[in-house]
Amino acid sequence: MKSFIDKFFTNTSRFEFLFLIIPFILWVFCFRYFFTGHLWIEADAISYANHINFFTDNLSKGVYPLWDPAWFYGAPYDFFLRRIGDVNPFFFLIILLKLVGVPSATAYLIFLAVYYFLAGLAFYLITRFLLVDRFYAFTAYVLFLFSSWGSEIFYNYIIIIFVPIIWFFYFLLSFSRSPQKVCFLGMCLCVGLVVTTYIPFFFLTILAIFSFLYILFYGKECIDFFKRGFAFLRKNKIFTAFCVFFLLSSCIPGLIFYKESKSGEFALPNRHFGADNSSAVAVGLENVASGDIISHGFFDRIFDDHAHIDMGDIYLPYIFFLVLLAATCARVNKLIFFLLFNILALSLITITSAAGAHRFLYEHVIIFKFIRNIYYFFWLAMLPMGVLLSVAAFKSLLTAINNSSKKIAWLVYIIFCHLIFALFLSAHQGVLTGAWAAIFISLVYFIIYIYCENKISFLAGFFIILLAVFTQSAQVYKSLDNKLFQVQHNDTVYNNQHKDDVDEKISLYYASGWFSILVNYIHTLVLEGYANHRFIFYDNVLPYKDNSEFFKTLGTVMSSMTNMAFVPETESGPGDWKKSPYTAIQADIDPVASGKLSVVRSDANTWVLKTHLSNSQFLVINDNYNSAWHAFINGHQVHLFRANVSFKGLWVPSGESDIVLRFSSPKRYLLQFALIALFAGTFLYLLMLILSFPRKRESS
Repeated sequence: MKSFIDKFFTNTSRFEFLFLIIPFILWVFCFRYFFTGHLWIEADAISYANHINFFTDNLSKGVYPLWDPAWFYGAPYDFFLRRIGDVNPFFFLIILLKLVGVPSATAYLIFLAVYYFLAGLAFYLITRFLLVDRFYAFTAYVLFLFSSWGSEIFYNYIIIIFVPIIWFFYFLLSFSRSPQKVCFLGMCLCVGLVVTTYIPFFFLTILAIFSFLYILFYGKECIDFFKRGFAFLRKNKIFTAFCVFFLLSSCIPGLIFYKESKSGEFALPNRHFGADNSSAVAVGLENVASGDIISHGFFDRIFDDHAHIDMGDIYLPYIFFLVLLAATCARVNKLIFFLLFNILALSLITITSAAGAHRFLYEHVIIFKFIRNIYYFFWLAMLPMGVLLSVAAFKSLLTAINNSSKKIAWLVYIIFCHLIFALFLSAHQGVLTGAWAAIFISLVYFIIYIYCENKISFLAGFFIILLAVFTQSAQVYKSLDNKLFQVQHNDTVYNNQHKDDVDEKISLYYASGWFSILVNYIHTLVLEGYANHRFIFYDNVLPYKDNSEFFKTLGTVMSSMTNMAFVPETESGPGDWKKSPYTAIQADIDPVASGKLSVVRSDANTWVLKTHLSNSQFLVINDNYNSAWHAFINGHQVHLFRANVSFKGLWVPSGESDIVLRFSSPKRYLLQFALIALFAGTFLYLLMLILSFPRKRESS
């Protein structure tokens, strides 16, 4: 029986996946309240969930949304598409789940879980590539899985860019050892996924530092890598041409977005304040996440007070620190130094207030003018590299124990390290019982390892490490759940805060460029009361010039719903203006009820209307104006005005009219759908290469 169990659990190729699934199931159990809907995602994760659901909802209906009519009365949607990376093939998972009846919130959470598992899988493969032994790879996987990354996906959005980044480095490492199509295509797909977001600059910075240090530490290997790489490209010319075409195509959305960001059609006033670049997505130096990683206080509860841990706080299982402490007497190899220098280099950038590196880079390297949340480098690279460094030190420690004949001395030393760490923890307040249990289990592991003369089985070692990590992490996450339950279900606090903010000016992170101007002059309640009427018919249209007197007049007109609309004097002529003293005092603010107008159809990018008028009138649609909108009446294109500073307006003739308003051009939609098809096809091609790669390797 024992031999059968040993054979079952030591079959590397067949049952490796089982050891990845077991910790992941435990992780899902720790965050079960999110997946069951008892707790809600937080902060930026909410916004990204809404945007991804909006995108997938429209895509499932055959609509590619380039406009969001609900975002502050309408705004170009390309900014949000670039944030989520609209060509990501994994979004089809959400669409598929919705099609079979899964609620949107649940579908998105399943997507998050799958994506996080993919991140952990890539991290496992990278560790196994570098450290060879699967035990260390599993240890790294468990430490990563139950680190604060586990809660970060419910608090932030960076998992969306982290997954392609970490898979890129796995494919890069695999390609460096054995240049194969599957590795090269994997790298290209990952780069494409990152480039289609509006912030590929984190990846570029991490890659630049990694490449520089790789050349510095592994010069000879680097030369061999380039030789094999060039030989591969020469041998696979058609395949290389396709990859180049794919990469160039993936740059198109970013180039279009960057061009639009300089047009003034949309604005990010808070983010852009103080920037010295005309692009709306550029960031002022003083607005770089209000400081750096230290100023945010993420490290405040790394060793104590886990009972009050919050979303975003940095947490690592204590076995991470115990291994680093015990490994101080072990040999430090080149890999450890390489990882350490990567972490230190990124630290110099993220500590913006204490080091001058970031200011220098901001002033001299253009990509840093677009990086706002500079501390994301910690999540995207420093934390994974730190875990990998710890496990590399763990391997070095166990190797030193294996090669030593002084087992008793090592046992005393290991016990001493655990006692030192325990004394260190005792000086902190609020240490949970799970932390002490983790220290004890860690000590048990080392005692068994030394006592059994290094013959502890993989199965036993795996479950002891998992037990040490899970025992502590489950209690920490339970404390986090308790705190979230208290915060999210305190309706009184939320309602009071909401009431205090009603009369304040609308705070805009992102909006149409003209609307961002309008909110600075028109009182919030007046603007909301006016814009709640989607369609308004006017008889009088007057020109205006931008000045404070005009905005006072506009505020009065909006408040009283006077029968008077305004168009810019510089964008119209006398033939577009009309003023008659014999018209009604007030505008028609409900033409649907009066039978003048009916909405035939609408989606994110289109309005199809039908009107029946006794005389020509000016229709204002309180959906923000953008130069990419086009208007057609009875099949003929007509001029679309920027009315009342920020909204759409057009003259509608008497009689019955069919009106169509469409955002952007058919060519743009064809391009976007073609890119989605390109990325989906490339992903399927990659899967085909992955599935066929083991058979090719076995036959060779």
